[in-house]
Amino acid sequence: MIETISFILSALVGVMIGINLNRLKIERKSHKQLEKLNHSYFKGLNYLLNDDSEKAIDVFIELAKSSSETFEPQLALGNLYRRKGEVDKAIKLHQSLISQPNLTEDYRTKALLAMGKDYMSAGLLDRAEVLFTELVEIEAYTPEALYALCDVYQQEQDWSEAIKAATRYENVSGRKMSGDIAHFNCELAEISYANGNVNEANAYLDAALSIDSKCVRAKLMQACDFQKNKKWKKAIEAYHKALEFDDVFASEYLNDMSYCYSMLKKCSEFQQFLMEFIKSYRGITPVLVLAEMYKKFDGIDAAEKFVEEQLVEKPSVRGLDLLLKLNLEKNNDDGSNITKFKVLEKLVNSLLEKKPNHRCRKCGFGAKNLHWQCPSCKSWGTVKPIYGLESE
Repeated sequence: MIETISFILSALVGVMIGINLNRLKIERKSHKQLEKLNHSYFKGLNYLLNDDSEKAIDVFIELAKSSSETFEPQLALGNLYRRKGEVDKAIKLHQSLISQPNLTEDYRTKALLAMGKDYMSAGLLDRAEVLFTELVEIEAYTPEALYALCDVYQQEQDWSEAIKAATRYENVSGRKMSGDIAHFNCELAEISYANGNVNEANAYLDAALSIDSKCVRAKLMQACDFQKNKKWKKAIEAYHKALEFDDVFASEYLNDMSYCYSMLKKCSEFQQFLMEFIKSYRGITPVLVLAEMYKKFDGIDAAEKFVEEQLVEKPSVRGLDLLLKLNLEKNNDDGSNITKFKVLEKLVNSLLEKKPNHRCRKCGFGAKNLHWQCPSCKSWGTVKPIYGLESE
Protein backbone atom coordinates (compact mmCIF):
# COMPACT_ATOMS: atom_id res chain seq x y z
CA MET A 1 0.00 0.00 0.00
CA ILE A 2 2.86 2.41 0.83
CA GLU A 3 4.42 1.71 -2.57
CA THR A 4 1.06 2.40 -4.26
CA ILE A 5 0.59 5.69 -2.39
CA SER A 6 4.15 6.77 -3.28
CA PHE A 7 3.43 6.07 -6.92
CA ILE A 8 0.11 7.92 -6.77
CA LEU A 9 1.82 11.00 -5.32
CA SER A 10 4.35 10.90 -8.15
CA ALA A 11 1.55 10.44 -10.65
CA LEU A 12 -0.31 13.44 -9.19
CA VAL A 13 2.77 15.61 -9.67
CA GLY A 14 3.03 14.32 -13.22
CA VAL A 15 -0.57 15.05 -14.07
CA MET A 16 -0.38 18.56 -12.59
CA ILE A 17 2.66 19.29 -14.75
CA GLY A 18 0.72 17.90 -17.69
CA ILE A 19 -2.23 20.16 -16.89
CA ASN A 20 0.00 23.26 -16.88
CA LEU A 21 1.61 22.25 -20.16
CA ASN A 22 -1.82 21.73 -21.63
CA ARG A 23 -2.82 25.22 -20.59
CA LEU A 24 0.13 26.59 -22.55
CA LYS A 25 -1.23 24.74 -25.57
CA ILE A 26 -4.83 25.80 -25.02
CA GLU A 27 -5.30 26.61 -28.69
CA ARG A 28 -4.93 22.91 -29.53
CA LYS A 29 -7.43 21.59 -26.99
CA SER A 30 -10.67 22.99 -25.63
CA HIS A 31 -11.33 23.64 -21.94
CA LYS A 32 -14.04 21.00 -22.05
CA GLN A 33 -11.62 18.32 -23.27
CA LEU A 34 -9.09 19.24 -20.60
CA GLU A 35 -11.68 19.06 -17.86
CA LYS A 36 -12.82 15.63 -19.07
CA LEU A 37 -9.23 14.34 -19.17
CA ASN A 38 -8.40 15.64 -15.70
CA HIS A 39 -11.67 14.32 -14.27
CA SER A 40 -10.99 10.82 -15.65
CA TYR A 41 -7.44 10.83 -14.40
CA PHE A 42 -8.39 11.81 -10.85
CA LYS A 43 -11.22 9.29 -10.94
CA GLY A 44 -8.68 6.55 -11.67
CA LEU A 45 -6.40 7.77 -8.89
CA ASN A 46 -9.34 7.74 -6.49
CA TYR A 47 -9.98 4.08 -7.29
CA LEU A 48 -6.32 3.31 -6.61
CA LEU A 49 -6.44 5.08 -3.26
CA ASN A 50 -9.41 2.91 -2.34
CA ASP A 51 -7.60 -0.27 -3.46
CA ASP A 52 -10.09 -0.83 -6.27
CA SER A 53 -7.50 -1.64 -8.92
CA GLU A 54 -10.01 -3.33 -11.26
CA LYS A 55 -12.05 -0.13 -11.70
CA ALA A 56 -8.86 1.94 -11.82
CA ILE A 57 -7.41 -0.12 -14.65
CA ASP A 58 -10.62 0.26 -16.66
CA VAL A 59 -10.50 4.05 -16.26
CA PHE A 60 -6.84 4.25 -17.32
CA ILE A 61 -7.42 1.98 -20.30
CA GLU A 62 -10.20 4.27 -21.51
CA LEU A 63 -7.87 7.22 -20.97
CA ALA A 64 -5.17 5.50 -22.99
CA LYS A 65 -7.57 5.00 -25.88
CA SER A 66 -8.55 8.66 -25.97
CA SER A 67 -5.37 10.56 -25.07
CA SER A 68 -1.59 10.21 -24.93
CA GLU A 69 -1.29 13.11 -22.48
CA THR A 70 -1.00 10.75 -19.50
CA PHE A 71 1.24 8.18 -21.21
CA GLU A 72 4.22 8.33 -18.83
CA PRO A 73 2.25 7.97 -15.57
CA GLN A 74 0.22 5.12 -17.05
CA LEU A 75 3.37 3.40 -18.27
CA ALA A 76 4.81 3.69 -14.77
CA LEU A 77 1.56 2.43 -13.26
CA GLY A 78 1.79 -0.68 -15.43
CA ASN A 79 5.36 -1.22 -14.26
CA LEU A 80 4.15 -0.88 -10.67
CA TYR A 81 1.53 -3.56 -11.27
CA ARG A 82 4.25 -5.85 -12.62
CA ARG A 83 6.51 -5.30 -9.60
CA LYS A 84 3.59 -6.11 -7.32
CA GLY A 85 3.01 -9.37 -9.19
CA GLU A 86 -0.20 -8.25 -10.92
CA VAL A 87 1.20 -9.04 -14.35
CA ASP A 88 -2.19 -9.43 -16.04
CA LYS A 89 -3.08 -5.83 -15.15
CA ALA A 90 0.33 -4.61 -16.34
CA ILE A 91 -0.11 -6.34 -19.70
CA LYS A 92 -3.65 -5.01 -20.07
CA LEU A 93 -2.59 -1.42 -19.39
CA HIS A 94 0.52 -1.53 -21.58
CA GLN A 95 -1.45 -3.11 -24.45
CA SER A 96 -3.95 -0.26 -24.26
CA LEU A 97 -1.09 2.25 -24.54
CA ILE A 98 0.33 0.51 -27.62
CA SER A 99 -3.10 0.49 -29.29
CA GLN A 100 -3.38 4.31 -29.22
CA PRO A 101 -3.95 5.42 -32.84
CA ASN A 102 -1.64 8.47 -32.86
CA LEU A 103 1.09 7.21 -30.54
CA THR A 104 4.57 8.55 -31.29
CA GLU A 105 7.28 6.04 -32.16
CA ASP A 106 9.18 6.87 -28.97
CA TYR A 107 6.12 6.16 -26.83
CA ARG A 108 5.36 2.98 -28.76
CA THR A 109 8.84 1.54 -28.23
CA LYS A 110 8.72 2.42 -24.53
CA ALA A 111 5.44 0.53 -24.22
CA LEU A 112 6.84 -2.43 -26.20
CA LEU A 113 9.81 -2.65 -23.84
CA ALA A 114 7.53 -2.54 -20.82
CA MET A 115 5.23 -5.20 -22.23
CA GLY A 116 8.20 -7.43 -23.04
CA LYS A 117 9.14 -7.27 -19.37
CA ASP A 118 5.52 -8.06 -18.46
CA TYR A 119 5.63 -11.18 -20.61
CA MET A 120 8.90 -12.25 -18.99
CA SER A 121 7.39 -11.88 -15.54
CA ALA A 122 4.43 -13.96 -16.68
CA GLY A 123 6.74 -16.67 -18.05
CA LEU A 124 5.62 -16.02 -21.64
CA LEU A 125 9.17 -16.13 -22.94
CA ASP A 126 8.31 -16.63 -26.61
CA ARG A 127 6.21 -13.45 -26.66
CA ALA A 128 8.87 -11.51 -24.76
CA GLU A 129 11.49 -12.70 -27.25
CA VAL A 130 9.42 -11.40 -30.19
CA LEU A 131 9.07 -7.92 -28.66
CA PHE A 132 12.70 -7.58 -27.60
CA THR A 133 13.87 -8.81 -31.01
CA GLU A 134 11.69 -6.20 -32.71
CA LEU A 135 13.20 -3.46 -30.54
CA VAL A 136 16.73 -4.59 -31.42
CA GLU A 137 15.89 -4.69 -35.14
CA ILE A 138 14.55 -1.13 -35.14
CA GLU A 139 17.45 -0.03 -32.90
CA ALA A 140 15.19 1.23 -30.12
CA TYR A 141 16.37 0.79 -26.53
CA THR A 142 18.94 -1.62 -27.97
CA PRO A 143 21.15 -2.20 -24.87
CA GLU A 144 18.17 -2.81 -22.59
CA ALA A 145 16.43 -5.00 -25.17
CA LEU A 146 19.59 -7.03 -25.80
CA TYR A 147 20.14 -7.56 -22.08
CA ALA A 148 16.54 -8.71 -21.72
CA LEU A 149 16.94 -11.01 -24.74
CA CYS A 150 20.02 -12.53 -23.12
CA ASP A 151 17.92 -13.19 -20.01
CA VAL A 152 15.19 -14.83 -22.12
CA TYR A 153 17.69 -17.14 -23.85
CA GLN A 154 19.19 -18.14 -20.51
CA GLN A 155 15.77 -19.10 -19.18
CA GLU A 156 15.15 -21.08 -22.37
CA GLN A 157 18.65 -22.59 -22.04
CA ASP A 158 19.39 -21.53 -25.60
CA TRP A 159 23.06 -20.92 -24.85
CA SER A 160 24.18 -20.22 -28.43
CA GLU A 161 21.67 -17.38 -28.76
CA ALA A 162 22.56 -16.17 -25.26
CA ILE A 163 26.19 -15.87 -26.39
CA LYS A 164 25.16 -13.81 -29.44
CA ALA A 165 22.90 -11.50 -27.43
CA ALA A 166 25.48 -11.03 -24.65
CA THR A 167 28.24 -10.30 -27.17
CA ARG A 168 26.10 -7.68 -28.93
CA TYR A 169 25.09 -6.18 -25.59
CA GLU A 170 28.75 -5.92 -24.57
CA ASN A 171 29.56 -4.14 -27.85
CA VAL A 172 26.77 -1.55 -27.61
CA SER A 173 26.86 -0.94 -23.86
CA GLY A 174 30.56 -1.27 -23.06
CA ARG A 175 29.69 -3.47 -20.08
CA LYS A 176 31.89 -6.55 -19.72
CA MET A 177 30.02 -9.83 -20.23
CA SER A 178 33.06 -12.11 -20.62
CA GLY A 179 32.38 -13.99 -17.39
CA ASP A 180 28.78 -14.76 -18.34
CA ILE A 181 29.69 -15.69 -21.92
CA ALA A 182 32.35 -18.09 -20.63
CA HIS A 183 29.70 -19.81 -18.49
CA PHE A 184 27.38 -20.07 -21.51
CA ASN A 185 30.17 -21.90 -23.34
CA CYS A 186 30.61 -24.17 -20.32
CA GLU A 187 26.89 -24.97 -20.44
CA LEU A 188 27.27 -25.96 -24.10
CA ALA A 189 30.31 -28.05 -23.18
CA GLU A 190 28.29 -29.93 -20.54
CA ILE A 191 25.62 -30.73 -23.13
CA SER A 192 28.28 -31.93 -25.59
CA TYR A 193 29.94 -34.15 -22.97
CA ALA A 194 26.53 -35.63 -22.09
CA ASN A 195 25.96 -36.41 -25.78
CA GLY A 196 29.40 -37.99 -26.13
CA ASN A 197 30.77 -35.19 -28.34
CA VAL A 198 34.09 -34.79 -26.53
CA ASN A 199 35.86 -32.79 -29.24
CA GLU A 200 32.96 -30.36 -29.46
CA ALA A 201 32.91 -30.01 -25.66
CA ASN A 202 36.64 -29.29 -25.57
CA ALA A 203 36.19 -26.64 -28.26
CA TYR A 204 33.57 -24.90 -26.12
CA LEU A 205 35.89 -24.99 -23.10
CA ASP A 206 38.71 -23.52 -25.18
CA ALA A 207 36.29 -20.78 -26.27
CA ALA A 208 35.35 -20.11 -22.64
CA LEU A 209 39.01 -19.73 -21.66
CA SER A 210 39.74 -17.51 -24.66
CA ILE A 211 36.94 -15.18 -23.54
CA ASP A 212 37.71 -15.37 -19.81
CA SER A 213 41.30 -16.52 -19.36
CA LYS A 214 40.70 -17.24 -15.66
CA CYS A 215 37.44 -19.16 -15.93
CA VAL A 216 37.72 -21.65 -13.05
CA ARG A 217 34.72 -23.65 -14.20
CA ALA A 218 36.16 -24.30 -17.67
CA LYS A 219 39.53 -25.34 -16.25
CA LEU A 220 37.87 -27.69 -13.74
CA MET A 221 35.80 -29.26 -16.51
CA GLN A 222 39.01 -29.89 -18.45
CA ALA A 223 40.59 -31.41 -15.34
CA CYS A 224 37.60 -33.72 -14.82
CA ASP A 225 37.77 -34.87 -18.43
CA PHE A 226 41.50 -35.62 -18.11
CA GLN A 227 40.84 -37.50 -14.87
CA LYS A 228 38.01 -39.49 -16.45
CA ASN A 229 40.35 -40.54 -19.25
CA LYS A 230 43.14 -41.42 -16.78
CA LYS A 231 45.39 -38.61 -17.96
CA TRP A 232 46.56 -38.05 -14.41
CA LYS A 233 49.39 -35.62 -15.08
CA LYS A 234 47.25 -33.36 -17.27
CA ALA A 235 44.46 -33.49 -14.72
CA ILE A 236 46.83 -32.41 -11.94
CA GLU A 237 48.15 -29.56 -14.08
CA ALA A 238 44.60 -28.38 -14.79
CA TYR A 239 43.63 -28.53 -11.11
CA HIS A 240 46.69 -26.46 -10.18
CA LYS A 241 45.75 -23.92 -12.86
CA ALA A 242 42.28 -23.65 -11.35
CA LEU A 243 43.92 -22.93 -7.99
CA GLU A 244 46.00 -20.19 -9.59
CA PHE A 245 42.87 -18.62 -11.11
CA ASP A 246 40.97 -18.54 -7.80
CA ASP A 247 41.52 -20.90 -4.87
CA VAL A 248 38.11 -20.10 -3.35
CA PHE A 249 36.70 -23.26 -5.00
CA ALA A 250 39.52 -25.52 -3.75
CA SER A 251 37.22 -27.44 -1.41
CA GLU A 252 35.34 -28.73 -4.47
CA TYR A 253 38.25 -30.67 -5.95
CA LEU A 254 41.12 -31.27 -3.49
CA ASN A 255 39.97 -34.88 -3.03
CA ASP A 256 40.11 -35.35 -6.81
CA MET A 257 43.63 -33.93 -6.85
CA SER A 258 44.59 -36.37 -4.10
CA TYR A 259 43.26 -39.28 -6.16
CA CYS A 260 45.20 -38.21 -9.26
CA TYR A 261 48.45 -37.91 -7.27
CA SER A 262 47.84 -41.35 -5.75
CA MET A 263 47.42 -42.88 -9.22
CA LEU A 264 50.87 -41.52 -10.10
CA LYS A 265 52.20 -42.78 -6.73
CA LYS A 266 53.14 -39.23 -5.76
CA CYS A 267 51.25 -38.96 -2.47
CA SER A 268 54.23 -37.52 -0.60
CA GLU A 269 54.50 -34.74 -3.17
CA PHE A 270 50.82 -33.90 -2.67
CA GLN A 271 51.27 -33.96 1.11
CA GLN A 272 54.04 -31.38 0.82
CA PHE A 273 51.84 -29.25 -1.41
CA LEU A 274 48.96 -29.40 1.10
CA MET A 275 51.22 -28.41 4.01
CA GLU A 276 52.17 -25.25 2.13
CA PHE A 277 48.66 -24.60 0.87
CA ILE A 278 47.18 -24.80 4.39
CA LYS A 279 49.29 -21.79 5.41
CA SER A 280 47.57 -19.45 2.95
CA TYR A 281 44.13 -21.04 2.57
CA ARG A 282 41.39 -19.97 4.98
CA GLY A 283 39.26 -23.11 4.86
CA ILE A 284 39.46 -26.52 6.54
CA THR A 285 39.24 -28.89 3.53
CA PRO A 286 43.01 -29.23 2.92
CA VAL A 287 43.40 -30.13 6.61
CA LEU A 288 40.76 -32.85 6.27
CA VAL A 289 42.32 -34.24 3.08
CA LEU A 290 45.81 -34.28 4.60
CA ALA A 291 44.49 -35.89 7.80
CA GLU A 292 43.04 -38.75 5.76
CA MET A 293 46.44 -39.22 4.12
CA TYR A 294 48.17 -39.28 7.52
CA LYS A 295 45.66 -41.87 8.69
CA LYS A 296 46.34 -44.04 5.64
CA PHE A 297 50.14 -43.86 5.71
CA ASP A 298 51.04 -43.02 9.34
CA GLY A 299 48.09 -44.28 11.39
CA ILE A 300 45.15 -42.85 13.35
CA ASP A 301 47.31 -41.34 16.11
CA ALA A 302 49.26 -39.23 13.62
CA ALA A 303 46.05 -38.07 11.93
CA GLU A 304 44.42 -37.27 15.28
CA LYS A 305 47.40 -35.26 16.49
CA PHE A 306 47.54 -33.31 13.24
CA VAL A 307 43.83 -32.41 13.34
CA GLU A 308 44.06 -31.32 16.99
CA GLU A 309 46.98 -29.01 16.16
CA GLN A 310 45.17 -27.51 13.17
CA LEU A 311 41.93 -26.91 15.07
CA VAL A 312 43.81 -24.61 17.43
CA GLU A 313 44.66 -22.40 14.43
CA LYS A 314 41.47 -23.04 12.44
CA PRO A 315 38.48 -23.82 14.67
CA SER A 316 35.99 -25.78 12.58
CA VAL A 317 32.91 -27.93 13.15
CA ARG A 318 33.88 -30.07 10.16
CA GLY A 319 37.33 -30.52 11.68
CA LEU A 320 35.73 -31.49 14.99
CA ASP A 321 33.54 -33.99 13.14
CA LEU A 322 36.63 -35.70 11.68
CA LEU A 323 38.34 -35.69 15.08
CA LEU A 324 35.31 -37.43 16.62
CA LYS A 325 35.29 -40.02 13.85
CA LEU A 326 38.99 -40.73 14.40
CA ASN A 327 38.38 -41.12 18.14
CA LEU A 328 35.45 -43.47 17.51
CA GLU A 329 37.60 -45.60 15.24
CA LYS A 330 40.49 -45.56 17.69
CA ASN A 331 38.42 -46.39 20.80
CA ASN A 332 35.97 -48.88 19.33
CA ASP A 333 36.65 -51.33 22.21
CA ASP A 334 35.85 -48.80 24.95
CA GLY A 335 32.07 -48.95 25.38
CA SER A 336 31.60 -45.89 27.59
CA ASN A 337 33.75 -43.63 25.40
CA ILE A 338 32.10 -44.92 22.25
CA THR A 339 28.68 -43.88 23.53
CA LYS A 340 29.89 -40.37 24.41
CA PHE A 341 31.63 -39.91 21.08
CA LYS A 342 28.58 -41.14 19.16
CA VAL A 343 26.34 -38.64 20.96
CA LEU A 344 28.77 -35.82 20.14
CA GLU A 345 29.12 -36.97 16.55
CA LYS A 346 25.35 -37.03 16.13
CA LEU A 347 25.06 -33.49 17.47
CA VAL A 348 27.83 -32.25 15.17
CA ASN A 349 26.30 -33.96 12.12
CA SER A 350 22.91 -32.47 12.94
CA LEU A 351 24.48 -29.01 13.08
CA LEU A 352 26.30 -29.48 9.77
CA GLU A 353 23.20 -30.79 7.99
CA LYS A 354 21.23 -27.64 8.81
CA LYS A 355 23.84 -25.17 7.60
CA PRO A 356 24.45 -24.14 3.98
CA ASN A 357 27.96 -24.72 2.67
CA HIS A 358 27.75 -22.12 -0.09
CA ARG A 359 26.37 -18.61 -0.38
CA CYS A 360 25.78 -16.20 -3.24
CA ARG A 361 28.04 -13.17 -2.79
CA LYS A 362 25.46 -11.02 -4.57
CA CYS A 363 22.04 -11.88 -3.09
CA GLY A 364 22.89 -14.05 -0.08
CA PHE A 365 21.20 -17.25 -1.30
CA GLY A 366 22.42 -20.26 0.71
CA ALA A 367 22.94 -23.77 -0.68
CA LYS A 368 24.43 -27.10 0.33
CA ASN A 369 26.11 -27.62 -3.03
CA LEU A 370 27.89 -25.45 -5.58
CA HIS A 371 25.76 -23.76 -8.26
CA TRP A 372 27.57 -22.00 -11.07
CA GLN A 373 24.46 -19.86 -11.60
CA CYS A 374 22.70 -18.61 -8.48
CA PRO A 375 19.20 -20.16 -8.38
CA SER A 376 17.87 -16.97 -6.78
CA CYS A 377 19.38 -13.90 -8.51
CA LYS A 378 20.62 -15.82 -11.61
CA SER A 379 24.12 -14.31 -11.40
CA TRP A 380 27.02 -16.41 -12.69
CA GLY A 381 30.00 -17.44 -10.56
CA THR A 382 28.76 -15.69 -7.43
CA VAL A 383 27.87 -18.79 -5.35
CA LYS A 384 31.00 -19.67 -3.38
CA PRO A 385 31.96 -21.74 -0.32
CA ILE A 386 31.26 -20.17 3.06
CA TYR A 387 34.31 -19.74 5.28
CA GLY A 388 33.82 -19.95 9.02
CA LEU A 389 33.36 -22.11 12.08
CA GLU A 390 30.39 -24.09 10.74
CA SER A 391 31.37 -24.29 7.07
CA GLU A 392 34.56 -24.29 5.01
